[in-house]
Amino acid sequence: MSTKSNHRFREGRDKGAGFLFRQLRPDGGFGNPDAGVTDYYKVPMAFSMSGESAAANKLLGWIRSHGLLVDGDFGPRPVQAKDCYYYAYYNCWIVIGAVRNGHFDLANRGMEFLEGFWDAESGGFYSSPSERKATTLQDLWVTSIGGQAAIYTGRKKIADGVARWMRNLIDQQPDYPKRMYSVCNRQDGLITTVEDNNKIRYLLDVSEPKDQYFFHPGIGAGFLVLHYRSTGAIASLELAEEYMRPAEIACDHLFRTPQAGKVGWAAALLWHHTGKPKYREMAQRVGDNLLAAQQSDGCWSPDQPHRNDFTAEFVVWLDEIHQIFGE
Repeated sequence: MSTKSNHRFREGRDKGAGFLFRQLRPDGGFGNPDAGVTDYYKVPMAFSMSGESAAANKLLGWIRSHGLLVDGDFGPRPVQAKDCYYYAYYNCWIVIGAVRNGHFDLANRGMEFLEGFWDAESGGFYSSPSERKATTLQDLWVTSIGGQAAIYTGRKKIADGVARWMRNLIDQQPDYPKRMYSVCNRQDGLITTVEDNNKIRYLLDVSEPKDQYFFHPGIGAGFLVLHYRSTGAIASLELAEEYMRPAEIACDHLFRTPQAGKVGWAAALLWHHTGKPKYREMAQRVGDNLLAAQQSDGCWSPDQPHRNDFTAEFVVWLDEIHQIFGE
């Protein structure tokens, strides 16, 4: 592989970061004020990982002054994001980005709020802003990023609980790895009976070439590698490989969707720790697909209202992949 080729992921990362940088407002805020937290929540992390530390610091200062609420929540939050089941997902990205930029006070305030979502009995995170019942659903992607925020803020008990939840989720799978169910609750365990109109949330069928939550194997495995890094628990590294099994047999369509980004991140982490070529190849495949979808101005999904969301996240994943292939 040539030197120029080795740098392609860094170049794509920096191009995406440039698109985001142009939307940093003079007061330190970012993007569309009406979108609030849903527009800026991934951006501190993207700035940090692309070397734009001054921009990250400026934005986090704005969040501290204008986005941090008295209870540790973040806003402003548009109406459509107030009752969603992934409410805590936004907060976790900010907490992690704050830690990576040294804004520990902001991160800890945010994590104190997130602790209210954690279910000590199951080890998972509730997928509801307010409901805390045995029947309250707990989703893989919400629980995983909650566990990541716990690792970054030193909440070992919570992170260990999430690792336990991850083990239980896999142990209950009826047709794995072809089908991966991703939602459970304390009363019923794994939810395997779902309505067709909401199947995308509950089930990933890797043989079906349609839009699905292909990020589920990646976000699960990614947390588990971070848990291994923070604890030395070999069981977590082994379980991370188990979580990636659906990606190993997935149809090509799924690798060409934006949801594949987290799979590329997890594959990059696994290649670093296991040295297995399949993970290196998977990370490269995802990275090249992301680059192929990037627009000339550096963004992704230019016609979508969430283009800043996608762009910030893909900047992060390209940096993770660059750490393998770059020089």
